[in-house]
Amino acid sequence: MIPTVKSPVVCTSEVTLAQQRNTSTKNCHFPGCGKGARGASGLCIAHGGGRRCHKIGCHKGAEGKTIYCKSHGGGRRCQFLGCTKSAEGRTDYCISHGGGRRCSHEGCTKAARGKSGLCIRHGGGKRCQRENCTKSAEGYSGLCISHGGGRRCQYPECNKGAQGSTKFCKAHGGGKRCTFPDCSKGAEGSTPFCKGHGGGKRCSFQGGGVCPKSVHGGTRFCVAHGGGKRCAVPECTKSARGRTDFCVRHGGGKRCKSEGCGKSAQGSTDFCKAHGGGRRCSWGQEGSSFGTGGSPCERFARGKTGLCAAHSALVQDRCVHGGGTMAPSRTRVLTTVKPEKMKDAFLGTVNQADTLSGLTSPEEKMFMPPMVTSLPEGRVHGGSLMAKVFGCAVEQALWI
Repeated sequence: MIPTVKSPVVCTSEVTLAQQRNTSTKNCHFPGCGKGARGASGLCIAHGGGRRCHKIGCHKGAEGKTIYCKSHGGGRRCQFLGCTKSAEGRTDYCISHGGGRRCSHEGCTKAARGKSGLCIRHGGGKRCQRENCTKSAEGYSGLCISHGGGRRCQYPECNKGAQGSTKFCKAHGGGKRCTFPDCSKGAEGSTPFCKGHGGGKRCSFQGGGVCPKSVHGGTRFCVAHGGGKRCAVPECTKSARGRTDFCVRHGGGKRCKSEGCGKSAQGSTDFCKAHGGGRRCSWGQEGSSFGTGGSPCERFARGKTGLCAAHSALVQDRCVHGGGTMAPSRTRVLTTVKPEKMKDAFLGTVNQADTLSGLTSPEEKMFMPPMVTSLPEGRVHGGSLMAKVFGCAVEQALWI
């Protein structure tokens, strides 16, 4: 058997090609970045290398053989009918339609983020760098939205996070809005309505369909049925308020900013009721349709009417009984009469009318004090009608 000898030329050429392949891969020139550089820029895609999106004002990298980034239609698109989002990973669908890697947590079907194999809710993706914070980081800041990460609202003196692709938070008009007529609130979740008009997820009490209220927090129930955060005080079942871990009774939620006061702030104000917080009655207030021209009411408003208990009852009474009180007459007659004493009361009224008829001059009749006829206690059907009859009888006696 003749041994085969490897040619030294072949070995040298193979080493040379390997060295050329190693030296042709350039790393990004950005300090601390080990990714591969794209094109002649010497930078990776994240730091400005490679082809850029041709959309005016966009500095992202172009996807695939297209001239646009993913946000502006570049790269492969989702194959689901009617969907215009970009396909994720090596799949033909977007994240919403099942594309990309899924969370490895048992029973979770959400998309995995980063190299962890988990979704954001189960710890995937970048986390906030603030101590003891487990929320996901937003943008390049390394912080969550609560600690200043991500894009912020552009409204003056507002430091909340901007919603969606807008420049403002929900309170200042950012994000999707409710499509219900004349409603300006933010839409909830993937629905086109706010919570008040049926948007967002609904309470799953007794399997769902029973409670129409919206769910709270990461739970499947409303506050009344145990949803949302609960108070951290042992044996307390009330819901925690705001960003605190306690209910209002145990110090949670907004507190009154008056010095030395530990009560809870009322409504959208920064003070408790004793220090001027909460809604005030709109009676007599500027721009209100109630109590125009009267003195402003300083009581607290109750319910959705914007009025206090006294003025709310007054408005309701006027609506029910015709909008006002009958003008006072010169003869005041009580309408509660017992049947057995009605005859005596009527005769007494007629006798008094006969006494007045003895006056000769009209001036004496005119300046007589109003006659008050007090009838015995009791109630009969048609009491108001009998009062009118007595009043008419006295009126005729006065002007005869």
